[in-house]
Amino acid sequence: MKRKEGFPGQLSYIIPESTREKLLQNPLFEGLYITDIGYYPHALYHYRERPEGSAQAILIYNIEGSGYIKIAGVVHALPADHFFIIPQHTAHSYYADKEDPWSIYWIHIGGEKTKFISNAFSRSIPIERTSTSRINERLDLFGEIFKCLEMGYGIETLEYVNLCLPRLLASFTHIKQYRSINEQLSNDPVSLAINFMLVNLKNKVTLKQLANEVHLSGSYFTRLFLSRTGFSPIDYFNQLKIQQSCRHLDNRELSISEVAREVGFEDQFYFSRMFKKVMNQSPREYRKGRILN
Repeated sequence: MKRKEGFPGQLSYIIPESTREKLLQNPLFEGLYITDIGYYPHALYHYRERPEGSAQAILIYNIEGSGYIKIAGVVHALPADHFFIIPQHTAHSYYADKEDPWSIYWIHIGGEKTKFISNAFSRSIPIERTSTSRINERLDLFGEIFKCLEMGYGIETLEYVNLCLPRLLASFTHIKQYRSINEQLSNDPVSLAINFMLVNLKNKVTLKQLANEVHLSGSYFTRLFLSRTGFSPIDYFNQLKIQQSCRHLDNRELSISEVAREVGFEDQFYFSRMFKKVMNQSPREYRKGRILN
């Protein structure tokens, strides 16, 4: 016995195609948007097969029980607390375990950006339950979207729901960052280095000091930091300084030279050059713009 849907307690919302066409006229959503979303609890005999694939990417998040996803001839087990993103236009099937059927949240996601997400996550990925995992917050966001869609498919409702989508996806694709809000500083060298930078914004810090702080060689630390942040350690440190200086400039009580000293620049002109390099405007122009706004 196979069932596509009809499970007790299920929720599902299918955005009508005509409504979707209106939605796609809004440039906010042309790259990433929801077409279907739902929740199937204890989905006994659940089975779907799409030999031609789907026009959308499909995220399946299993919170209980077990199931399987077959893609490109390979069967992937999807136990509890795992998710999988099936790419667009890819033949697939998925089904619940007969003895221990899964309970899944699922989303069909349209838009050009989906290929950049699905290609990296088309495998069974665990979401470990820990004191910092924020699983309930993720489920609350699903619930919030469901509650909104219960009110119908009005344009403002769909705008709100689709603006929630990137945050919901990020809770899967960037789990470390999603959890970091509830995590104390770990032994991660990049996190430790950034914390050291934040504590020393008023000081001059060298690459050697940063590498010594996290007990790594300068070359290895630089490669690691660059791969994780997209910036060299010193460039990142200078950006943090400029970020802090913007807060001081917003305050308006300090002169520009005083702001420069607050973030470790004794030379106001060097500070101004660094500020313009990062912010694409001088400190004076920045402050003037904030006053006018």
